[in-house]
Amino acid sequence: MAMVHPSSPISAPYYSQGLRARFNIDRIRLEQAQAAAISGQEYADIQYDVDETKYLARSAARLKSSNLPTSVPDGWPTSLSGPLVWDESSFPSETSYVYHLTPADKLEILAALSHFKSLGLTDPQKVSKDNFPLPNLSKVLRQICFDIYEGKGFHVVRGLDPDDYPIPDLTTIYLGISSYIAQRRGRQDQRGSMLIHVMQRGDEASSEFDNIYSSDKPFHTDTVTDCLCLFTQELASSGGRSVFASAWTVYNELAATRPDLIHTLAAPDWPFDTYGRDPAFYRRALMYFHDGKLITSFSRRLLVGHAPYNPRSRNIPGLTEAQAEALDAVHFIAKKHEIKPAMKRGDIRFVNNLGLLHRREAFENVQGTKPRHLVRIWLNNDEGFCWNLPRPLRLAWARVFEEEEKEEGGRGKYWDMAPLRHPITGRVLNTGGSCD
Repeated sequence: MAMVHPSSPISAPYYSQGLRARFNIDRIRLEQAQAAAISGQEYADIQYDVDETKYLARSAARLKSSNLPTSVPDGWPTSLSGPLVWDESSFPSETSYVYHLTPADKLEILAALSHFKSLGLTDPQKVSKDNFPLPNLSKVLRQICFDIYEGKGFHVVRGLDPDDYPIPDLTTIYLGISSYIAQRRGRQDQRGSMLIHVMQRGDEASSEFDNIYSSDKPFHTDTVTDCLCLFTQELASSGGRSVFASAWTVYNELAATRPDLIHTLAAPDWPFDTYGRDPAFYRRALMYFHDGKLITSFSRRLLVGHAPYNPRSRNIPGLTEAQAEALDAVHFIAKKHEIKPAMKRGDIRFVNNLGLLHRREAFENVQGTKPRHLVRIWLNNDEGFCWNLPRPLRLAWARVFEEEEKEEGGRGKYWDMAPLRHPITGRVLNTGGSCD
């Protein structure tokens, strides 16, 4: 299969034929999308980078309306409680969310690696709990798994030194450890990349001879995974931490102050850009209350584009004023309650992508040093831990975790242990957006 730039518009179906039939997409979803595309509605002026001045002006204008809902949607809670409701003050130290690998753990990891190789296996994609045995560390990882899905929603496994292992062994190790949190791994772009190398993007470079600066990024989720796994291979020269916030805490503030925005976030009419595929966009909500749990799922880039690098596709709907305000409100409320855990080389970070929001702080890569480099994996725990999903998200999960390569429109699987680079420019190709 030919290489495809992960974020390039291509002529390909967004859903395979099997998924179209299974979810009755062509008769229902595509008809709605096509009808909405020609509505002629004017849309809000909102971009990828958050503009607080625009947000405050838009909020003030909308608050003058006398017909905004004053209570949360029917059946939704007026307040959420539990371990997922937290802010930075909830964690006076990192001891509650960082597990430091012991010397015994590291010996057990080396033994598991040797066992994997003794089976004649050399391909890291084959690693699983069954062939990467961690008899003692697995008990700790089981508790971390519970913490991800039923606790505060994030945890860090610390202590690996990337310099201690060749890349194939290092990849096998972090995939082996992560398999105890969730076994099923998903495609992260239209090409079928299973490992995304989060590095310098086109919007973060001015010249190969300059230092590389990157500004803060807005809060979002990775749109199609229940557990986000990030392996820290290299740190930026300064900055670049992953920042987390509880979507449940954000919800409670919205419910208390702006319940009308919950109605907006829960409406199934948000237009997600598929960047040149068929259909050109699809619609669903950003927030769900399902089976007793609040679920948040959105990528800002797919909703507003990221001009000039990934401009929003032409002739598809934009956001309404209400949607623009709600999207920015989530960001600014999340910033009030965010936590910025320290990052170390070799960290494996696990994040509940259904209950938490995340962003990346500004960073600098100094010329002559190794650039910031994370390896991203999308994980699905299909052994009873993944939350029950509403139907629109079941479709999204099926596309990422269940699509068959052999069916018409199905994608391949590519396990790139190192970044792919353009043969002329040297730019990293498999750096990935938050969801393609």
